[in-house]
Formats: sequence, C-alpha cells, structure tokens
Amino acid sequence: MGMSSGVLKKSLFCRLNQYRELTVEVFHLEFIWPGPSPRAGQFFMLKPQRSSVFLGRPLSAASWKPPDPDRGSAGLVGFSIAKQGKGTKELATLQCGELVELTGPLGNYWGALDPEAFQGPIALVGGGIGIAPCAAFAEELPPGTFDFYGGFKSLPFGLEKIPPDSCMIATEDGSQGRQGRILDFLEPTRYRRVYACGPEPMLKAVADLCKTQGVPCFISMERHMACGVGACLGCTVRTVQGNRRCCVDGPIFRAEEVLFDA
Repeated sequence: MGMSSGVLKKSLFCRLNQYRELTVEVFHLEFIWPGPSPRAGQFFMLKPQRSSVFLGRPLSAASWKPPDPDRGSAGLVGFSIAKQGKGTKELATLQCGELVELTGPLGNYWGALDPEAFQGPIALVGGGIGIAPCAAFAEELPPGTFDFYGGFKSLPFGLEKIPPDSCMIATEDGSQGRQGRILDFLEPTRYRRVYACGPEPMLKAVADLCKTQGVPCFISMERHMACGVGACLGCTVRTVQGNRRCCVDGPIFRAEEVLFDA
C-alpha cells in the first residue's frame, strides 16, 4: 500500500505568481501556497476559480520553494503542464494574480515505499511531461548521487535545476542530446534503484528492463481522477495485490507489482 498525505492536505484558493511558456505545448505555473509542504512525487488537484470544467486536474508538483520572510508563511509550488485536454488548456489561459483552487498535497512520494531511496547511485528517468516529478525528486537528493535521463520528442524542458554533468538527454528527432529513446541508453545495472515517470509504454519498458537485470524500480503512474482522495474509485491501477487507487495508494508504485497488460 502507498503512503497517503492524509490529514496534511488542504484545499485553498491560491494566486498565480508566475506563468512561463516552456515549449509550444508545455507551460509552467507557480502559485503562492500557504498549505503543507509537498514532497516530490505528490500531486495537487487544480481548478481555476473561473472554470468551465466540473473537476480539477491532477498535476504532480514540479517545484517547491519553502516560505521566506518576504512571503510570510507561504511557499511557492510549481507545475509543468502539457496542453492535452480542456482542463489543461483552460489552465494555459490563466493570468498572474488569478485564483486557482489547489487541493493537496495528495498521494505518496518518491521514497515512501523505499527506505534506501536516498542512497545512490540511482537513476531518475523522465519521459515528456513525466520530467516534472523526477526533476522535483532531483532537488531533494544529495548532489552526485543520481543520473538523470530525460526523454523528449523534440525540445527538452524542465531541466534547469539538473546538474549538466548528471543529465543525459534523448530526443526522438535528434534535435538535442542523443537521438533515440531513453531505453536505448539506460543501463539499470549501473544503479541501486531506478525511479521513472512518463507515458505508460515507457514505464512498462523501464520496468521490464529493470526486472530482467534485477534492479529495483519504482514508477509514478497517471490516471484520470475525479476526487483525488480515494472516494470515487475512478483511478484504478491493477497490481499483483489487487486493484489499487492511484490517488491514495500511489501515484508511486513498485514497478514489479503493476500489471500493465491487465
């Protein structure tokens, strides 16, 4: 079972502090957040005050800046978002100063299932928008304990705080880094652990490779969610232990327990 954030979650209307375009299809939102501090891997439900959608959008925290004297008791939480559907495209129209309802932090976090998570060497593997929770985890790790693998279709994004000497970039079109897919370059046996987030076919491939080479692997899953707190049962992940809820039993799972083909 995962580790839920439980009573530490809050639902607050927060002001948008910063909006940045990362690529044509990806943008970054940063909010003033006075609630509980999130851990890398946890997520929030986001719903603008002026919204045409009924449900909030679940988004993993991509960055966290703790409170400082200028903000009083509030920190800054950031999200890197791909324009994929009506909800995320609506978020892309926000202006600085607008209010958005943030509910969180929700779910478990990187390392919640693994007491040896902070002992290197480890590999962080992010594909596409899955870069965000992996980059957040990198900020929590001691320098020099990890290598970061970032896979993109074309232009990379979200790697500003990743040390260049520990980052390997692969692009499908060869525009930057190495041409190909992350799995063409990942060698799990170099690491004690592998942590991955990205499209499900990529996660399955990483999980299979790690299983073959006997390296523990932990993955962040994505599902459509209605409530984010385990009540609606709409975000099922099939595992060897039965159905689990992505929102409260995850989003981080042991890769060997997930039944991708179910």
